[in-house]
Formats: sequence, C-alpha cells, structure tokens
Amino acid sequence: MHTRILHSQWRLGLLLLVLFVWVPGLVVKADDPSAQSPGFQGIAWGSALADVSQLVLVERDGRVNVYEYKERPPHFAQETVDAVKLYAIDDKFTRVMIRYRGEATHTRLKHVLESRHGKIQHRPGSMIRGLNQEYSWRQEETEINLSYRRLGERGLIFIQSSILAPRFLELMSDHTH
Repeated sequence: MHTRILHSQWRLGLLLLVLFVWVPGLVVKADDPSAQSPGFQGIAWGSALADVSQLVLVERDGRVNVYEYKERPPHFAQETVDAVKLYAIDDKFTRVMIRYRGEATHTRLKHVLESRHGKIQHRPGSMIRGLNQEYSWRQEETEINLSYRRLGERGLIFIQSSILAPRFLELMSDHTH
C-alpha cells in the first residue's frame, strides 16, 4: 500500500514537472514581442524589413521607411486594431506603432501586456488613471510604451528596440538645426 502511494505521488510529480516545463513553451504567442528573439512577431530588431514577405512599404522619409502588414485588418494580441506600422531607420527594424480604439480593447491589450511582460513600470509623472494614461515595460533589448486617451477612446502602443530607438532622437535633432 505504501509503495503504491509513493508511486502515484511520483507520477503526479513527474506530470506536474512536465506541465511546468513543457506547456509554457507552447502558450507563447507568435505576436508576443519577446517571443524567441527580441523584436516583434518573429522579426528581430535590426532586420531588413524589405526582406519580410508579409510586409509592404507604405512610406519613405529620408532614412526612415514605414511598413505595414499586407494582411487586413491589422491584429495585435488577437485584437483587431486600427494600424500596425513597423519602422526601419537606415534599413534596420527599430520600432512598431500600434493604434487602437475603445475602452474594452484598451483593457484587453493592457492585460495582455501585463501578463506577458510583468508589472507595469511607472515613469515619473506618468498617469495610470484619468483622461490620459501611460504605461511602460522595459526589458533588456525591448521597451514597450502604451498611451491611452480616454477622451476619444484612442490608444497607442510603441514597441521598440532599446538599442536602435535612440536613432529617432538623432533624426529629430538633425532636423532642428
């Protein structure tokens, strides 16, 4: 009797170990910004977006190229959104901008980001309640910023390479001289 209980407990422990190790790898979504390598939806930061067959170039502005997915309507985290734009500076994938509308969509996207990237990191002066809300997550190579305007129910998410994104500041300073 005693060995039967130990054998059952051992099998239960083994099953739990398999579930904890194996199942989390299965539930990582393809649109998770941190899935596999740092980047977005399987596209690594610094990649040449012109080589990605699912994308189409929609805007050229000097050193910056803007791409969109050919698939319509755009989606992020299983939500239909207004726009998903991918930015390349000097032909290197640097940033994603996601535009969306609606309080319900905002709540779902915020929860998805929290579940994937942990507790919200508040920047000094950021708002988490009220008419204008700001949330951010910082990882080793990726920064995620979410801004939501309750008036008009409009949201914006920026997912960007923490290494390459400072090039946007360089571009802005080049235009101010």
